[in-house]
Amino acid sequence: MCGTPFASSTGYIQEYYIPLTCSQPVGITTDSSDRIWFVATWSGYLVVFDPALQKFIDFIEIPNWKTKGTFGSMVWGIEFDKEGNLWFTDQVNDAIWRYFVSEKRFEMYKVPAVGGYPQGITFDNQGKVWFSEIFGKRIGVLDPDKVVDNTTEGIIEYPFEEIEYETLGPVLISKNFNDTIWFTAVTYPEGGTIVNFNTTDKNFRVYELPEGSGVPIGVAEDRAGILWINDHATNLFFRFDPKSSQITKYSTSLPTSRNDTTTLPYWNIAKDDKIWFNEHEGNAIAYFDTINSTLVEYQIPTKGILWGNTSNTLKFTMDNRGSIWFTEWSENKIGVLQSSKITDLPFWLTLSKNNITLDASSGRGDKLMIYVYPNSTYFREHSKDNKLIPDGPVKITTATSITPSGKLWNITTNFDNDTIYLDNGNMTDSKNYHNNQYSINMEIKPIKGLHPGNYTLTLGARYESVSYSKIIDLVVIK
Repeated sequence: MCGTPFASSTGYIQEYYIPLTCSQPVGITTDSSDRIWFVATWSGYLVVFDPALQKFIDFIEIPNWKTKGTFGSMVWGIEFDKEGNLWFTDQVNDAIWRYFVSEKRFEMYKVPAVGGYPQGITFDNQGKVWFSEIFGKRIGVLDPDKVVDNTTEGIIEYPFEEIEYETLGPVLISKNFNDTIWFTAVTYPEGGTIVNFNTTDKNFRVYELPEGSGVPIGVAEDRAGILWINDHATNLFFRFDPKSSQITKYSTSLPTSRNDTTTLPYWNIAKDDKIWFNEHEGNAIAYFDTINSTLVEYQIPTKGILWGNTSNTLKFTMDNRGSIWFTEWSENKIGVLQSSKITDLPFWLTLSKNNITLDASSGRGDKLMIYVYPNSTYFREHSKDNKLIPDGPVKITTATSITPSGKLWNITTNFDNDTIYLDNGNMTDSKNYHNNQYSINMEIKPIKGLHPGNYTLTLGARYESVSYSKIIDLVVIK
C-alpha cells in the first residue's frame, strides 16, 4: 500500500509522492485558490498541496481518526461548500466531517445507519449535503444549520427498498431536472439500475438497464440532461437519455496494463461537452468529446506490479484552470494532467466515414480509411537535437461495444498497415491539417453468430502514453 517512493512523469502527467507513510488517498478536491486537498486515509491527516509551489504545504491531523487493519477509512467524497468549509465522508466512523478552514476546527456528524458506509457527497442549491450509503442502502441529506457535533441530529435518511440490489453508487444532483437526484444501484458481479429521487415528494423512480450493462457506477449529466454512466466491470461507458430510456454504449481502447483485464471506467465529470473519467484498470485519465465522438486517453506513469500494473487511481477532480488532479490509492501519490497539455497531441486522426454496416447472415463486411496526421508542433517542442522524427511507432487500435471486454472476438479486422513510423516528410500543423497524412485501409467482417444490433466501434492510434480515437456507429444486420 506504500507504492514506489518516487514520482514519475510522462509528456502529459506529473506525479507527486506524498511525504506520509502509506497515506492511501482516495477522494480529492480543490479550493478557490486551486490548492489541492485530500485525506491521508490511513494516518488520518488532511493534506494540502500547492501547485504554484509544487510542494505539500500542510498536514492537518483529524481528531479521533480510525482505520481498519492495514487499510484506512475510505474517503470517497470530499468537497468545499460556498462558505469555504471542507466536507468529507468517513467509512469506518460512519460519519461525515466538516472542517472549518478559517477556524481550523473539525466537527463530525454520525450517519444514523450503522455500517452504512457514506460515500459521495454533493450540495443542493440550499447548501444541504446529500450523500449515498454503499451498504446502508439509503441516500441521506444533512442540514448544516441543524447538525450537532458527534450526533445524528440534522440528518435524514431515505431507505431505497424498491428493488433487490447490493450497493449504491454516488449521488448526483441534476441541473436539468428540478428536485432530482440521480444514483446507481448495483449487484455484483453484474447488474445495475439507474435511480432518481425526487427531493420534493420523496419518491424513487427506477430505470432498468439492458442486459450487459455491467456494474454502473459513475454518473454525470451533460448540458442537455443526458446521463453518462461508467460500467465498472467492463471496457464500456454509455449514454442514457432519461426521457426516452435510450442507451448507446461505447468502448474505451483496450487496456495497456495487461491483456486479461478491462479498463473499468469508474467516476466521471461532465464539463464543456466533454465527459472526463478515470480508467481504474486501464490506468488512465480520459475524456470523451460528445460533439465529435473523440476519445483521448492519457496513461498514468506509475504501474504497480502488485496491483496488476495499475496505480489504483480511484478519484479525480478538476481545478479552476481545467487541469485534472487524481489520487493513486496504492502508490502514495497524487498526479496532474495539466490543462495546457490536454490538447498538445502528437497527432490527429480522422475516418473516411462515420458508420459501417455488417451483414451477419451473408458475412458481408465493410471498409473505411483511417487518416493519421502527425503534429509537427508537438514533435518540434519534444524534439532532441532538432530532430522531428520520434523514436516510437504509432500503433493503430481497435475496440467495440459488441463485447464487454471491448475486444473484437466476433468480428475480424484487416489493415494494410497497423503500425506507422513517422518521417519528416509527413509532418503537418493545424494550419495545414489535411495536407500531409498517413492513410490506412481497414476492412471489417462479421464472424458467424454475430448478433444483429446497433453498436459502436472505437478506432484510434496510440503513441507512447497517449491514445486518440474516433468512435463511430457499427450496425449489424441480419
